[in-house]
Amino acid sequence: MRVLGDYEKELNAMRWSFSRCHGFEGCRYEWYLNYLQKDDSEQNFYAAFGKFCHDILEKVLKHKISVEGALQYYIDNYDKNVIAYDVAESTKDKYFYLGVNYFETLDFEWLEDYEILGVEKKCLFKIGEKNFVGYIDLLIRHKETKDIIVIDHKSSEYPIGKRGSVLKKKINDYESYKKQLYLYSQAVIDEYGVVPKEIWWNYFKEQKWLKLPFIEEEFEDSKKWATELILEIYNEDNFLPKLDYFYCNNLCGFRNSCDYKLMGGE
Repeated sequence: MRVLGDYEKELNAMRWSFSRCHGFEGCRYEWYLNYLQKDDSEQNFYAAFGKFCHDILEKVLKHKISVEGALQYYIDNYDKNVIAYDVAESTKDKYFYLGVNYFETLDFEWLEDYEILGVEKKCLFKIGEKNFVGYIDLLIRHKETKDIIVIDHKSSEYPIGKRGSVLKKKINDYESYKKQLYLYSQAVIDEYGVVPKEIWWNYFKEQKWLKLPFIEEEFEDSKKWATELILEIYNEDNFLPKLDYFYCNNLCGFRNSCDYKLMGGE
């Protein structure tokens, strides 16, 4: 592995994103291979499913297909978009029917009260001195109150348990996803001159919504997190892997080529 100094020019020119920051928190070696070595990575089933459903929601919200036509489009195109990769066919089938349940009850009538400001809206903004890019799945503004809401579609598990608290196993994801929408909020502030009223997540696989108020302190903490993490990347010189059996074998973009996994990552 080359020393990080050899990549300083590339880091200085990099346009950062939430995923680039968050990915470093996951597996540093995967991050190194992906963003510095720029090796070819491979897709995984769960990401393919999420992307396919995101694409359908984008088409519906941009009026390229109707709400009523979303289900048939999903059924007709599932197999060629959601390849099983390394997962069992039973997992592929399970996810298929979760998608069917969602799209056959899809309802966007509530959006009549809102102006759509963007769908998969590309945002270029700065956090500190660093250039960032983000894609807001859905950005809306209430027609009467003018409140702006940032929305993200998620295929992952709904993080709130029956007692109303965050599930222990989902705390890290919950905190990370908040950081993502708070970073996107900087772009909203830059363009519209106001902070969002709320940040929402559409957990479509379980047909549940999570809606949180915009909290200034958490917004500032999220920007601080990104700034400090980028500094940590600049100072990194080992890029050691984080070996986790499920992640390494199902989600990692280099799961079939990683040197560490081949040496006994299980």
